[in-house]
Amino acid sequence: MDLSASEEVQISYLNSILQKVNLTEDNFSETFIRSRDYINLLSQFGSSKSRKIISLSLLILTKLLEKNQLKKELKVITKKQIVKWISDSIKQQEKLNGIKALSAIFNLGENNIGKSCLERDDNDEGSILTDLMEFAEFDKEEVRESIVEMLSIACSQEQCRKLIKLNCQEYLSKLMRSKNYKIKSLAAVTLTKLMLDDKLSLSGGGNQEKKKIVSEEEDENELAGLFRNLVLNEESEIDVRVNAIEGLAYASLKPTVKEMIAHHPTLLREIFKLAKEQENLNNNLLYGVAVILLNITLYRKKLSENERQILKLKKIADGESSFEIDPLDEDEYVETRIKQIMKLGVNQTLNLLSKNQSQIIRQLVSNIFLNLATDQTNRGIIVQQGGVKILISLVIKEGNTKEGRVFATQALAKIAITMNPNLAFRGERSSDLVRPLLNLCQGENELCQFESLMALTNLSSVDNDIRMRIYDLKGIPIIENLQFSENTLVRRAATECLCNMMFCEPVYELYSDPQSSINKITILVAFSEIDDFETRRAASGALAILSTNPNVCKMILDRPRGIQILKDLFNEDSSEIQHRAIECLKNIANIDKDKAELLVKADLHKRMLELVKEGKARNLEIKSTRHGIALSAQLGFYGLFHSFFRESIYGFFRGNVDHFLVLLATVTGLGQFIGSWLLNVVLPPSSEQREEIVAIARANLEQATNSSNNNSINNDNVKQPDEQATLLPEAVINYIAFQHHEENDICG
Repeated sequence: MDLSASEEVQISYLNSILQKVNLTEDNFSETFIRSRDYINLLSQFGSSKSRKIISLSLLILTKLLEKNQLKKELKVITKKQIVKWISDSIKQQEKLNGIKALSAIFNLGENNIGKSCLERDDNDEGSILTDLMEFAEFDKEEVRESIVEMLSIACSQEQCRKLIKLNCQEYLSKLMRSKNYKIKSLAAVTLTKLMLDDKLSLSGGGNQEKKKIVSEEEDENELAGLFRNLVLNEESEIDVRVNAIEGLAYASLKPTVKEMIAHHPTLLREIFKLAKEQENLNNNLLYGVAVILLNITLYRKKLSENERQILKLKKIADGESSFEIDPLDEDEYVETRIKQIMKLGVNQTLNLLSKNQSQIIRQLVSNIFLNLATDQTNRGIIVQQGGVKILISLVIKEGNTKEGRVFATQALAKIAITMNPNLAFRGERSSDLVRPLLNLCQGENELCQFESLMALTNLSSVDNDIRMRIYDLKGIPIIENLQFSENTLVRRAATECLCNMMFCEPVYELYSDPQSSINKITILVAFSEIDDFETRRAASGALAILSTNPNVCKMILDRPRGIQILKDLFNEDSSEIQHRAIECLKNIANIDKDKAELLVKADLHKRMLELVKEGKARNLEIKSTRHGIALSAQLGFYGLFHSFFRESIYGFFRGNVDHFLVLLATVTGLGQFIGSWLLNVVLPPSSEQREEIVAIARANLEQATNSSNNNSINNDNVKQPDEQATLLPEAVINYIAFQHHEENDICG
C-alpha cells in the first residue's frame, strides 16, 4: 500500500483488501496482518485526512476482529506496533498515528486489543499511559487533543477506566485550566465518566467514602455547568459543542443535572437546534442528544415483588443509606420534566433522530417515546404532533433493535388504550399495529401483555377489519392462552378482548361449533362466576353474544352448573351483569319449550318478575326490563304463564305499570301459543300464512313493549340493530328492536 499515492488509488486498494478479507479464507487475512500493508492501514487513522480512507480502514479492521482464529495474533501485532509508535518513537506524527489507531480500536467496542495496549507487560517498566503522561506537556497541541480524546473513548471499558484513573486523573484535572476549549471539554467529559464510575464503586461505604462522594458531586455540578456554557456558546467550534453534549449526556445521569437541563429552555432549544443542523453529519452529537432526552424522561424502574424482597435483604446487609433514592427521581418530578420538553416541541427532534441509520439511536428514540406516553395526559399531544407515524415506522421498518421495537410497540399500546382509535390511528395504521401487539402478547413481561391486550380490545371495538386482521394473524389462540395467566389483570384483559372478538363472524362460528368449542364455552362459563367483576362481566358478555346460537345455549345448559351460574348472574346487583344474564336466558328460552321449562324449574322467572317490578327499572336498568318483558312473552308463548298471571293481575290493580307490561306480554305470548295450536291442529296454515302470523305476533309484542318506552325514555335515544346483528341467528318471537341493539352494552 503506497501512502504517497492519490486518494483514488488508496481507496481502490482498500476496497480490494476489504473484498478479499470478506470473501477469501483466513490464509489471506493471516498474511495481510503480518505484512507492511497492515501497518500502513493502522497509520491511516493518524495521517490521512480523507474520511473515505479512514472509514474503509476502520471497516477492514472490524472484519479482521471478527475472525476468532486471528484474534490472538492480531492483538500481539497491533499492540507491538502501537507501543512502538507511542513509547519508542520521538516523532510526533508516529505518536499521533499510534494514538489515533488506539482510538479507532476503542471505537469498535469491546475487544481486548485496546485494554492490552494500555496495560503494563510483566517485563516493562511502565505502560503506554505512563509514557503519554510523562511527555504530554512537550507534545504538539494536536497530539494532546488526540490523547485526551483517546482517554475519553477508552473510558467506555471498565478496566480501562481504572487504569486511566490511576495514571491520568491528575493530568486531566490540570487540563481543566487549559485555554484550548476542545482539550478542556474533552478532559471534562473524561473526568465525568471517571467520577460516575467512582460513585458506583463507593456507594455503601463508610463516612470517608461518603465525604468523597459529596466532594465529587460538587465537581460534577461544576462540570455540568461547564458543558452547559459550552453548548450555549455559539462561537465555540462544533467539535467543542459535540464534546459538551457528550459530557451532558453522562452528567444527566445525575438527578440535579436532569432538573437543570429540563428547566433551562434556552439550553434545550440550543440542543434541539444542534441536532437539526448536524442531522446528517455527526452521529456522536445525535447519540448524545438522544441519551440526554432519555435520562430526563426516564422513570424509576418498578420492582416486582421478588425484586423488592431482594432489595430489602441488600439494605439489611449493606445499610439503608447505600440504597437511598433521590427524591428528584420520583414520578412527579419526571412528569414535570417531560411536560417541559413537550412544550418545546421535542417530537420534532425525535422525528429527525428516528430517521438516523444507527440502530442504537432508534432504540433510544423508541424508549423516549415510551417514557412520554407513560403519562396519559401527554398522549393526545404525541398524536397531534405526529408521534404515532414515527412510532409505527420504528416498529414496522428495518433499522431498529428488537428491544427498540418492543419500546415503540408498548408506547403505541398505551396510546391505543386511552385514545379513540379513529382519531389516533387513521387509514391503515390500525391494521399495522395488530401484528406487533400480538408479538408483545407473546413476551414474558406481564405489563406489556396487559397493555397490548387492552389496545387490541379498544381497536377491535370499532372496526371489523381489525377483528378480521386479529383472526387472520392467528391472534385468537394467543389471546386465549393469556386467559390462563396468573396475573388477574392479564386474564381480565384477555377475556375482554375475546368478548369484542365475538362480533367477528369467523370467531363467532368458531365458538358456536359444538364439535370443537365445548372447552371454550366451559372456560367462559367458569369465568362468569370468577371473583373479579370485570372478568365476570366480559365472560358473561361473550356468552350473551354467543347465546344467539342454539348450539351455544345447549353447551351452556350441558355444563354442570350452567343454569346455576346464569341464576347467580341474574341475582347480582350490577345492572350490566343482569342485562347479560337476561340476554342468555331469553335466547335459551327461544330454543324450545323444554329449555324454557328448565328456566322455570330453576325459578328464574320469579327473579325476572322481581327485577321488572323494581321502580328503578324504568331508568338505570331499562335494558334489563325490556329483555325481561321479552322473556315473559316467550314463556307465555310456551304456555308457561301461570307463574306470572296472579302476580301480574294483583300488581296491575295496585297501579304498577311494570306488572301491567308483564301481564300484557304474558297474555300476548299466551294468545300466540293458543292461536298457534289451533292453526296447526285444526287448520294448518300454508308457509305464507305462517310467516304472516309470525309477523303479526312480532308487531303485537313490539307494540306492547313500545308502550313502556313512551313512559320511560325517549324513543330517539334507542339505538336500533346495527349491521353486526345480521351476523347472528335471529331469535323466534322476540323483541326485535332490542335484540343485539348495541354491542357495547354487552362488551362493556
